[in-house]
Amino acid sequence: MLDKLAYISTGLGITSIAASVAAWYTEKSEDAEENAHAERSGIFIGLWPQTFFALAIVLFKLKELGHDKDVKRLLKKLDKKVKEVES
Repeated sequence: MLDKLAYISTGLGITSIAASVAAWYTEKSEDAEENAHAERSGIFIGLWPQTFFALAIVLFKLKELGHDKDVKRLLKKLDKKVKEVES
């Protein structure tokens, strides 16, 4: 479970790099104000990859340390609670 989340987080990091570049270049025009907005959008999206990659590292480390069993146990408890609320 943790490894799947880590791979998803890594994929989101790579995707946000591409999204940052795309936002920067697709929003550019001849208007200086629009160019400034494109740069700010690209920089804002460019701040996301570090967070996703750090999260992936933490999740891989938790998996390595054997905490995957804890996650499965917590998910079972959560499923029980959801079923109690639904009924």
